[in-house]
Amino acid sequence: MTLKSEHLSRRRLLGGGSVAMAGVASLLAVGCGGNDDDDAGETPASASGTTAAGGTQTAPATNAPRKGGILRTNQTGDIVLNTGFPFLGQPATRLLPWLLTESLIRYRTDVNTPELVLADRFEYNADRTKLVVSIKQGAEFHNGAPVTPEDVFFGVDFLLDPVKFGVTVSGAPNVQAKAIVAKTKLDSRTMEFTFDRPRYDMTGFFLNLAVTHAASFPKLLTGEDVQGTGPYAFKEWKPGVSYSFVRNDKWHLTSKEGGPYLDGVEVRAFADEAAAAIAFEAGELDIAFRLPGSEAKRFRDKVKAAPRIGGLFLGLIVKNPALADSRVRRAIFHAIDTGRIAKELGEGFYPATSQIWPAYSPAFDPALEKSNYDLARAKSLLAEAGFTQSKPFDLEFTARSTLNAQVVKDNLNAVGVQVNLVPKDSNEIVNRIRQRQIPDMFMAGTNFSDPVPASALAGNNNTTVQNSSYQENPELAQILQALGTLDPASAAAKEQYKRFNTLWMEDPWIIPLEPSGALDALGPKVRGLDGYFISPLQAPNFGAIWLAS
Repeated sequence: MTLKSEHLSRRRLLGGGSVAMAGVASLLAVGCGGNDDDDAGETPASASGTTAAGGTQTAPATNAPRKGGILRTNQTGDIVLNTGFPFLGQPATRLLPWLLTESLIRYRTDVNTPELVLADRFEYNADRTKLVVSIKQGAEFHNGAPVTPEDVFFGVDFLLDPVKFGVTVSGAPNVQAKAIVAKTKLDSRTMEFTFDRPRYDMTGFFLNLAVTHAASFPKLLTGEDVQGTGPYAFKEWKPGVSYSFVRNDKWHLTSKEGGPYLDGVEVRAFADEAAAAIAFEAGELDIAFRLPGSEAKRFRDKVKAAPRIGGLFLGLIVKNPALADSRVRRAIFHAIDTGRIAKELGEGFYPATSQIWPAYSPAFDPALEKSNYDLARAKSLLAEAGFTQSKPFDLEFTARSTLNAQVVKDNLNAVGVQVNLVPKDSNEIVNRIRQRQIPDMFMAGTNFSDPVPASALAGNNNTTVQNSSYQENPELAQILQALGTLDPASAAAKEQYKRFNTLWMEDPWIIPLEPSGALDALGPKVRGLDGYFISPLQAPNFGAIWLAS
């Protein structure tokens, strides 16, 4: 079956055998895409003006979308292009895949309608050991070069061996890329991928696989030539200050999305989100992206929340002798007051949760959508395990998570677990997590947006077999092996989801802290931001955004 339409039905998404697509990528954080240290949003504001706080605001009367204007927005710190962009995400390159690069496929907020982007055919064979993909006729990069199968193959080869291409900080080869045992060019637009076994967990890989111009990649690493196919092209980089984009008037999705409408986008670098919030309040920014609840509360009637895709979590290094006993890690799970985090730090923009799965995942368990906080149980488990420490645990985190880290420290101190707070630069901690260099504990963001749990687990460095926490329970490997070959909607797959959720609670290695934090404040001129994509990671639809005059 060859897919020609932009949208694929839920039945085709989750069905068996001849299903054309089976998932959405496990993008980030420390997963296939990278670690964003962001926390996923809960419920997006609707196009009619529903705010993240749940209230309503009157939508301003506007004319039809207009072209023109420079959208001013923010990011924390400067871009870093030599760490694997666009194949490995970093906090410093969050906006680039929103504006600049695209994948073969994508998902909007509604996971029932996956879409073809750079592909006009995405077809598995009956036993899901092969996938045929055709690039859209006429697709080209911003420099005018045609998009070819070689450009797609380049991304796969990079993920297998980043060092070969000049990137030494990416960690181990991508697990899902290793599942591709053959890549064959069938014609100038069409390619075939052969897998090591029947696979229900590979669609997420291709959804994550941003496409860039292979011949230009050496210059991308230095910022000299950054190529993509998206609605805006890279224009200028002022290191430490800002970078900017210009409208791509040849965008291949104009007939579908209407835009791009803006003349360009300017991204200013700020020391932290608090500085960005001050600039937004002063009218210096049109959108303040990804504010924490502590800053977003000032603009509650202007805030939209991106869809939940995962969240902030506490990682525990299982091979650390003081954390090896599962009772100690269960005690830590019970000791953390996620209800307090949601209420006091998140300002009520999202609920407390004890699971990684968003509600649209088949693995989502409503019974876990609550705090796991139980101080008496935590103390009892520690006593039962005979827990002692020769020194405090080092908890590594970034500036964005400072308040969360303090709550975790206070909570653990209350049950007799001593913690030192060790702040890190966001890029540094991403690389330390990927290379499995953390000795005790870490705090980071992760992504579980894929509605096919097999893809979400296999594409995430926190839950794959060689995970960042050194969780080597053989049951995890068995679950991953089984899920990769099962129809994600089948009864057999659902039994594996239950099995994973039980393992998650009884032998924990990453502990959810909050499911949100992806809060965006919109200025009075911004129009067209009516929804988000789940992939690219919580991305606004920049092809539809425009500025009122």
